[in-house]
Amino acid sequence: MSNVFEFVAESRGRSGKGAARSARRQGNVPAVIYGGHREPQMLVLNHNEVIKHLEHEAVYSHVLDVTVDGKTEQAILKGVQRNPAKFQILHLDFLR
Repeated sequence: MSNVFEFVAESRGRSGKGAARSARRQGNVPAVIYGGHREPQMLVLNHNEVIKHLEHEAVYSHVLDVTVDGKTEQAILKGVQRNPAKFQILHLDFLR
């Protein structure tokens, strides 16, 4: 497998607890991408795609391609929040 990981995301218009819970109920993972002297951007990613990427240890130490609404940015995975009782990713943080 190549060491290029691409996360495909969509912009999330709303922020907060209610919007994050709604995204999770729809099978998505809420996320945020920040840094690079730009405003933070709220995202949603497909939960199953995220699980596939996180199975590889290299995803935690490589520069990733994050495609948001057709525009690709490079970022690193800064944080992953998991539900300790379920096999579920709760939130991702990306750093530009």
